[in-house]
Amino acid sequence: MTTFHKESGFIFPEKLVDKDSYTAKYYNELLRGLTHKLNNLLAVIQGFSSLVLMQEGLDEMSKENLQHMKDAGTTASSLGERILPAGGCSRVDISEMDLRTIAPMLESRLRTTVEKHSLIFSSNIASELPLIRGDKGKLREILDALVTNACEAAEPRGEVSLDILPPRQVLGSESNCVDIFVRNTGSAIPEDKLLEIFKPFYTTKDNVHLGIGLTTAYVSAGQMNMDLGVRSERGTTTFWLRVPMA
Repeated sequence: MTTFHKESGFIFPEKLVDKDSYTAKYYNELLRGLTHKLNNLLAVIQGFSSLVLMQEGLDEMSKENLQHMKDAGTTASSLGERILPAGGCSRVDISEMDLRTIAPMLESRLRTTVEKHSLIFSSNIASELPLIRGDKGKLREILDALVTNACEAAEPRGEVSLDILPPRQVLGSESNCVDIFVRNTGSAIPEDKLLEIFKPFYTTKDNVHLGIGLTTAYVSAGQMNMDLGVRSERGTTTFWLRVPMA
């Protein structure tokens, strides 16, 4: 069930059903199959749209409509690729990781993302961090999603920050977890919407955004036995990722 840490003010949504259960395996196979079938159909739509666009003598309205059709096919195909990890269908390889090695690369990657949005980036990565357990690629994807969301939510000339801390450095921290925080300045998320942001296709942005970035981060965290929580108050929104030690 959803938990609320009174001392820290963070809300942590409940984890999904056991990925090894019969039901989870069934829907995993169903979602993979559906995505594969749809991608085949979308490839036909994109291919024929491209062929027709290459023909001479098309009027501008026809070109515009065909381009819309092709772009819609491309967007739908992209959605198909992204829906698999959001549905917990992607493979997760859990292993021991040394944050002292990977943290600088993560920090550099996230700094580049933030600065592309013309925002201020700050980081606080502890010099002494224990080994953790997880999938390095999935951890990177989670942080990419959180930072991208933070950048899009931050106000102009706002700030995005990253903190990676050893256990027991903040209220509510557990003795067997490394704590990762991603913060951004900007308008606070209303309390009744805090859990909505993790739901599939929920977005307050334009229709270019699919609304599954935070869903994927939430699902991937659960697959690696990590907890992802959120707090939003006084002009700052903070995501808290609790990563189990090795």
